[in-house]
Amino acid sequence: MKLETPEIVAWKQKINRPAIGFDIGGFRPPDDPLGSWFGQVNACYPGEFWPLFDGKPMFALCQINLTSLPFRPPHLEDIDFITVFIASGALPRDTPNGEDWCLRTYKSVDALVPLKQPKTGSYIRVCPMRWREIPEDYPIWEDVPEELQELMMEIDSDCPVDYYDTFENVRGFKLGGWQTWIQGGPADIRSKEGFVFQIDSDYETRWQWGDGGVGYFSRSIAPEEDRWEIYWECY
Repeated sequence: MKLETPEIVAWKQKINRPAIGFDIGGFRPPDDPLGSWFGQVNACYPGEFWPLFDGKPMFALCQINLTSLPFRPPHLEDIDFITVFIASGALPRDTPNGEDWCLRTYKSVDALVPLKQPKTGSYIRVCPMRWREIPEDYPIWEDVPEELQELMMEIDSDCPVDYYDTFENVRGFKLGGWQTWIQGGPADIRSKEGFVFQIDSDYETRWQWGDGGVGYFSRSIAPEEDRWEIYWECY
């Protein structure tokens, strides 16, 4: 049941976070090698090489070109291009960037050069990606402010089930917006600021975070520090 009381409308305006979603595959690939791709990374800075883990080339997870986006979500204002690699085998767990996963950022696409492609044995299906605007994205029930939870319960005794008819959390590959938690997210992770984007499991590309999970990427910016972190959870 969708609710549109004045109080609910006010809350929607308060907690809404616009986002950029990515459709993966199903359309003609772009001619530009610097376009956004899933399962493929084509570029790097001069002097960079394909990342390795235990002496083996990592899998290319994606490259994201932000230059044509209608807006930049928080923590991406100074970045034009992102590439993500994942080690084959086990998924990363509480490891720093550069070990069994590697995220690289680039402030300008003008300085990029082609990245030499090794044989990785990746099972990920290569697909082009294109962006779409998500004007409204809302938190899952566990991230809803307590005041809103109480209001929803007073109006609708079937909450939190019916909450999502009014406040949609958009799944998929998206920049910005709210995390689509699978297990609710641990409190210390949920309370952190700096969420930047999420990569969902995708059956068409054969990519899975465990059992239908989601990977979450956050950025910590402090004086003399620019650190990326990864966390994922599944069913």
